[in-house]
Amino acid sequence: MGDVGDLASRRAGTVSALIVHPGGFEQATMRGVLDTGERIRVVGLTGDGAEAVRLAHRLRPNVTLLDDRVTSPDGTDLVRALARRSRVLLLTRATDRDAITAKLRTPVRGCLVYDHFEPSDLLRAVSAVAGGLGWLSPVAVAAASWSLRNPAGVVAAG
Repeated sequence: MGDVGDLASRRAGTVSALIVHPGGFEQATMRGVLDTGERIRVVGLTGDGAEAVRLAHRLRPNVTLLDDRVTSPDGTDLVRALARRSRVLLLTRATDRDAITAKLRTPVRGCLVYDHFEPSDLLRAVSAVAGGLGWLSPVAVAAASWSLRNPAGVVAAG
């Protein structure tokens, strides 16, 4: 866990990523996917919210991949704390429109819904978010689109 990279050895043009996920196997899987590309380098791994904030502060990753099950033990808003240091790409199992819409109202730059993205989507999402763009899984796009069409949450008849 913790810092797995060396700030001094970063190559120009390389996107640095911090993975914040409660499962060691999933951390390793994501790291394996991200490290296959020459452009993305994982600089830290953790499953702890407080450590994630410390690592983001110290490492200043371009993108932080945050599983929404990881929370901050001191009650602070983990997404906001991480977003002060890095662009946050949220990972979630939520598929409910209201739950996803609530997540998109936080300072995340993207949202990937588990079982609704492929490894290549993960690579593209990290690159897009690092470049200042957003990235949403199709399920998250549907939730965002619905929310924009129905800002009061009213379901149309018919």
